[in-house]
Parts: sequence; structure tokens; C-alpha cells
Amino acid sequence: MKELIEGFKNLSRISARVAKLIENYAQLKENSEVNAYLMEKGLREIQEIAVTLPDFTLKNQLGGWINEEKEKIEKAKEEFRFQLGEKIKRLFQNEGMVVHGQFPKLRVGFYTILLDFEFGEAKIFFGPEIERIKSKVPLEPETIYRTIKKFDGVLKKTKFEPNEFYQDLRRAYDNCLRLAKKTPGERIYLMEVLNQYVLLKQPAQFFVDPRKENFREFSRITLAYLLYLFKKSEPVREDVHLYIANLDATTDKKRAIWIPDNEKGEGTYYSYIAFSEK
Repeated sequence: MKELIEGFKNLSRISARVAKLIENYAQLKENSEVNAYLMEKGLREIQEIAVTLPDFTLKNQLGGWINEEKEKIEKAKEEFRFQLGEKIKRLFQNEGMVVHGQFPKLRVGFYTILLDFEFGEAKIFFGPEIERIKSKVPLEPETIYRTIKKFDGVLKKTKFEPNEFYQDLRRAYDNCLRLAKKTPGERIYLMEVLNQYVLLKQPAQFFVDPRKENFREFSRITLAYLLYLFKKSEPVREDVHLYIANLDATTDKKRAIWIPDNEKGEGTYYSYIAFSEK
């Protein structure tokens, strides 16, 4: 008798859980074009619990209902993807920016948007999928748009003066030459020179008390953006030579850095830098 009581109690718990999940599913279905992927996740959970139920008429009805809903979800997912892409394009078009690419990868300006429909989130990168800006961004057009616009706005406020940057970069290169005991004109890894550049840009207080509060931060993205501005600045510095990275180096952040060629998403990986002899 005790086993019978426990069996019915367990069946009651599972049935209550299934009923609750179906109620949640019904709420999501009220806006199926937006919630298609959440519905799929919810239906999968219902199905996993349903298989633990004993065979009886209601279980068979539940199985039939699950199959019908799967077909409806596929149609809702297709509509969701279409609407998401169209809304993202419109938001950026209003700013004069063109969205390129195909799902799951879109490009706009300096940025790549990688859409993960299964988990309902997006990742945003500066350039190709190396310099990640943010993960787990909800698949909401407005949220994706605001995330990129906010980052882009801060990046473009970076202080840049072409001659000052050139002089600092040259000093950084010369420091690397001395450390490596190389001669003027030899190639140096660009990231090593940029590391020296960052040191040169620290305030005097940092060298008195090198705490993080006294450290002026430069991200790889900021450095890439400064080099982008430098490359397109006038006059062209013909004594500065950047060397394109080979394919193997592009995934090694110590050996290469991606620098935009323009604001259409095109760019180049560079490994080395050299200055012509004075």
C-alpha cells in the first residue's frame, strides 16, 4: 500500500509540473513571433518530463499536442528571424549605416553581430570574431542597436592627434629596437611596439606609484582604432611600414592585430611594424 501511495504522489507532482509548464508555454504563445525560441525551449522541457509519465490516454493526447506545436514553432522561428533582421537593418539605416551579411552573422560598421538563435542571444565583436565587445546580448533589435551605438560613440571620442601619435609610435619603436638589440629599419612585432606606446602614455604619477588607479588604460580595440585613424590621416607617413600577418598569426593576439580599412567592416591583420632609418 505504501508503494501505491508514493506512486500516486509522484504522479501528482509530475502532472502538476507538466500543467505549469503548459501554462507558461501558453503565455509565450500569445506573442509567438517574438517568443518562438523560448517556446521551443519550453516545449522541449515538457517533452522531457512527459516521457516519465505512465501510459494513459492523457499522455497520448499530450504527445500529439507536442508534435502539432513543433510544426507551429518552426513557422514562428522563420518569421522571428525575418523580422529580427529587418528591424536591425532599419535601425542602423536610420543612422546611415548599412548592415551586411547573412544569418547568423551580420556586419555593420566596424562590428560583427553573431546571432545564436538556439540560446536566444547575440555576441558583438569589433571587426572579425576576435575582439569580443559583449556576449549574451538578448535577441532584441533595439538592445543590439543600442549596445553597438553606445560602444561606437565612446570609441569615436578617443583623443587623436596625428603628429603626436606618430612621434609616440616612433619612440615606442625605438625603445623596442634597443630592448631587442636590433638596428633601425628592422621589423618589430606591432603588439610589442603598442605595449611600449601604452607605457609612454602613462601619467607621471603612474611611475611614482604604479597602482591601477594611476594607470591609463588602452584596450586592443582602442589601439586598433588609433592606428586606423593614423593610417588615413594626412600627411601620409611614408617612413612607417606595416606588415600584413600570415594566416597562422591572425588568431594569436601577441602576433597580430586587426585594423579597420574603412567603416564598412573591411580590415587587415598586421603583425609587424618598421620605421625607415632617419
